[in-house]
Amino acid sequence: MKRNFLILFLLAVSATSFAQVKFGVKGGMAFGYSGSLKQTVTNIKESNAKNSIGWHAGLFGRFTIVKWFIQPEIYFSSMKTDLNSSEGEFSANYNRLDIPVLAGTKILGIGRLYAGPVFSTTLSEKISLKNIRKTDTDNFSLAGQLGAGVDIFSVTFDVRYEFGFNKTQTNFISNNTEKEFKFEKRPNSLLVSVGYKF
Repeated sequence: MKRNFLILFLLAVSATSFAQVKFGVKGGMAFGYSGSLKQTVTNIKESNAKNSIGWHAGLFGRFTIVKWFIQPEIYFSSMKTDLNSSEGEFSANYNRLDIPVLAGTKILGIGRLYAGPVFSTTLSEKISLKNIRKTDTDNFSLAGQLGAGVDIFSVTFDVRYEFGFNKTQTNFISNNTEKEFKFEKRPNSLLVSVGYKF
């Protein structure tokens, strides 16, 4: 057993020594949607994607062996969503810490295809309605990302589709009417970002 662990350890060290390692910074926009991905792209194109929009910024590392790579990231993300309820129209703002762990392959020298899970925790949230109280919230969530990117020298461009594996919502109740309502904190999203590798 000890011999097997030693062999695995040596293989891991050997693979790491051959890996090309890059670190960088990144940031971009996120467009959330409740309809189809096609409709979201249309809304963005026509400047109508205003009901759920946000931004993100953070750091990434990329470990490449031949044409395969692993890319862990950590970034702060913020999203504002406009919603309707029995209490009327309101907006919800929430901030998250996201940690994607992506794996993929290089294509045609400068292109990339990748996928992986995203682990998230809610840092803060607030809504514009008055006289309400929070009754329940999901602070941790697991999502997935599928994406493609292009590297032009040290600059990286990425487009990703993000989808939740589980519902992440917050429940509120009105102090005036005792009516309960909820909103989804993590809608499916289209993420567009630019980064720089050091």
